[in-house]
Amino acid sequence: MENFPRQVQPVGFAQLGGRQAFLRAATPFDLLPAAEIETVSANLTELSHPKNHTLFVQEETILPHVIIVQSGRLERVIEENGKPSVKEILGPRRIYGGISLLFNNGISTSTVRCAEDVTVYALDRENFLRLCVKHPDFARYFSRSMDEGRKRPPPVGAAEAALVPEPVADAFMWKPVGDIARGFPSCPAGTSIREAAELISASGRSAIVVLDHQSRPAGLITDDDLRKKVIVAGRSAQDPVETIMSGPLIQISSQVPVFEAVLTMMRRRIKHLPVFAGERIQGVITERDLLLEGTQSPVFLVHEIQNARKTEQLKQAYAKLPEVVTRLLSSGLRAGHVNGIITAITDAVLSRVMEMTLADMGTPPAEFAFLLFGSEGRKEQTLKTDQDNAIVYADVAEKDKEAVNRYFLELGTRICDQLHEIGQQHCEFNIMAKNPDWCQPLSVWKKYYRKWVISDDPDRILNAGIFFDFRLGNGSRELVDALHSALFAELAEWPGLLRHMARNTLHYRPPLGFFGNFVLQEKGRGKGALDIKSAMRLVVDFGRIYAMQAQITETNTVKRLRALYDQQRLDKEAFDDLVHAYEFLMHQRLRHQSRILESGQGEVNNYLRPGDLTTIDQQALKEAFKQIRVAQAKLRVDFFLYLP
Repeated sequence: MENFPRQVQPVGFAQLGGRQAFLRAATPFDLLPAAEIETVSANLTELSHPKNHTLFVQEETILPHVIIVQSGRLERVIEENGKPSVKEILGPRRIYGGISLLFNNGISTSTVRCAEDVTVYALDRENFLRLCVKHPDFARYFSRSMDEGRKRPPPVGAAEAALVPEPVADAFMWKPVGDIARGFPSCPAGTSIREAAELISASGRSAIVVLDHQSRPAGLITDDDLRKKVIVAGRSAQDPVETIMSGPLIQISSQVPVFEAVLTMMRRRIKHLPVFAGERIQGVITERDLLLEGTQSPVFLVHEIQNARKTEQLKQAYAKLPEVVTRLLSSGLRAGHVNGIITAITDAVLSRVMEMTLADMGTPPAEFAFLLFGSEGRKEQTLKTDQDNAIVYADVAEKDKEAVNRYFLELGTRICDQLHEIGQQHCEFNIMAKNPDWCQPLSVWKKYYRKWVISDDPDRILNAGIFFDFRLGNGSRELVDALHSALFAELAEWPGLLRHMARNTLHYRPPLGFFGNFVLQEKGRGKGALDIKSAMRLVVDFGRIYAMQAQITETNTVKRLRALYDQQRLDKEAFDDLVHAYEFLMHQRLRHQSRILESGQGEVNNYLRPGDLTTIDQQALKEAFKQIRVAQAKLRVDFFLYLP
């Protein structure tokens, strides 16, 4: 009777054999192995009810068990707006209650009455959920039944593509990068710097590819390299080019779309990117090649930020971000890629502000890391994002503590205030490096994480939702790694926090009634609309909880889900469905914010009105919310959260 904690009712051998035969012919129990059916059979309770007896009432009864009809017939009725909309007869071997337990917080989704005298087998809630944990195919039956006759969410881009005019959908950002790569001069590694400079000048290009002794591309020299590494450094022009080349080459396939090249160049902060067709170099693309016709290229915007000398210049450059995002969305670019470009731009702003500030303040007195939390920590910024950051620095001798803390608190204050002036608003809850609480040495941060993991602090779940999604913004990678190690060590010792986080996630539902109607905000600024950010937060929480459990340091939600799939903690269907749902919601959120900025009417927000969407997008939105409901059911099962 392993995994079934309730005391087993005595059952005769003949009766037990009859139950086993009954279950083997009843879906989805027929998916269970023989040994499991034996165990389940011994844990069934036989119940009899007279005709017209009501077993469960829709949206009122909390189910203590699932039932399987043994004999007789049940009538299942679903009411909408006070009127019966669905009637179904449940005969022998039909099961009821699984969907309610998994997807409706244990509350009956229907009113169930006896159409005649009925005998049912009851399997209690705890044992049913344990079956779902042990046998994914058994659990999957109920998620499929819930959506029977309904379409699964279209892949990201399906509903979006219907709204993108054909000329735009085939725009520049979707071209294969090989179509815009141009030939560049090349030379052997032993060529003198002078000869290479002459080849660059004669070709009219801004770089030259350096070949190894087997004529394979080994490195790159740009006109910037000639200025900085030769003229400024005073190097001899007779030295071989291999002494100043940049290598090994960062490269990209000729088949990938242009936007992948944009992201690569922004993330690596390079102006030239070699394009390969197989093992052969096809050409090189430059930042100028990536200039979008008639608009601001994100690559150019990053370089404008990197070359800024004053805060006002950074503010002017950052103000171009909405235009860039609007253009990218119009080109049909997926939300995840747009998020990546926003991240690269905001990271460039932080990097330049940090460079300017450190140049003014002098060398830091200790190693430090500027941490990014929240959507910025997950690389999921939208057009409505405020600051969430902190500073962790290496522990120092007692005599130096005060001076070191004073330095980093001033650094944090300057950085946060400059970011605010540039256009990244101060955090409403003061979670910033200018707050003394969040500018502390590593030893203090370790104590913070220990407190959030093991204490009964009522704010610990809130803190987990903010401070567990952190990444390096600037500074020491080692300090960030040390924090991750400390957090995972605490969670390994006190894993109960994850269960509390899961329970908290189940307190919220996606804004969709069980019968497919949108649940709109009833008051406040979002009255009559959907709070799409709150719905997406449920997927973020799901990814965070399982990532913490698996000690995955990745913070981006989609990449967390990918890592969970790679570790076989999510099956292919669950992974695909949840990623499709999340990316579709993110696309709708970005597009909604972009429309507000374009119209100039009102403040950017996360309140989406269904009436503003096409019928296709409304249906896709509903399907995305249903997949979030399925994900919540997995949390309920995996963390044994039986009660509503």
